[in-house]
Amino acid sequence: MKLGIIGGGMMGEAILSGILSSSFLKKEDILVSEPLEERKKYLTEKYEIKVVSDNVYTVNNCEYILLAIKPQNFKEVLQETSPHIKSHHVIISIAAGIPISLISKYIKEARSIIRVMPNLPCTVNKGSIAITYSEAKEEDIKFTKSLFETIGKVWILPEKYFDTVTALTGSGPAFVALILQGFTLSGVKGGIPYNISKEMVIQLFEGVLEYIKSKNLTFEDIIRMTSSPAGTTIMGLEVLYNEGIIGIIMNAITSSKNRGSEIINEIKEGLL
Repeated sequence: MKLGIIGGGMMGEAILSGILSSSFLKKEDILVSEPLEERKKYLTEKYEIKVVSDNVYTVNNCEYILLAIKPQNFKEVLQETSPHIKSHHVIISIAAGIPISLISKYIKEARSIIRVMPNLPCTVNKGSIAITYSEAKEEDIKFTKSLFETIGKVWILPEKYFDTVTALTGSGPAFVALILQGFTLSGVKGGIPYNISKEMVIQLFEGVLEYIKSKNLTFEDIIRMTSSPAGTTIMGLEVLYNEGIIGIIMNAITSSKNRGSEIINEIKEGLL
């Protein structure tokens, strides 16, 4: 088989669904390893693929091994599977906070080791996805990029940026949701029913994003276009600038990044 997915949780399923819906791989080219019987049954019935509970079997029968597991399970899975990983294998890890250097301590013979940072919107094929590697074959980088393009947009970046990527796009959905909530509650404060206000705000954000993309505009262009002299928009912008909204958002992402670095160091200590 071509691809073995170790871990059939939310992100593993999102990747599986994207691959199959895009026809990037056929069902018979994919093998999933999932320890929970209920989850195994669900994945088998929904996607009509082979699902096993044996990680070693998956490694022995697949070329590309996608590690869709939580960081706290990483050491156990690598200790179990690493003796069976050979020079023809390609390891693709989406475990947050686990650097390639640490993976390499367990896996010695893989053809390529590639690290990927997906995010929550991958589950609806709108992910912001970063890929990095140290030494990897061009064909394996291309395969990985094409695989993840089935569930979002992909950027190839140096690994030194991954702490920032984790905060920006990994934690980012929560920050964006909070901003959306603020807009929605402002509508409610003005008398608009909650559900209608929520729908209007979602349409607002989708519309602005589409307009920026379709016209190839900057964010500053939108601010300028909607700010007439002494008008309503400029008065609202004055409040946002005075309250330091840009600095608040930047500080939030930096704080998330710093905490992520702390967690990564804790994880490293447990894996060494």
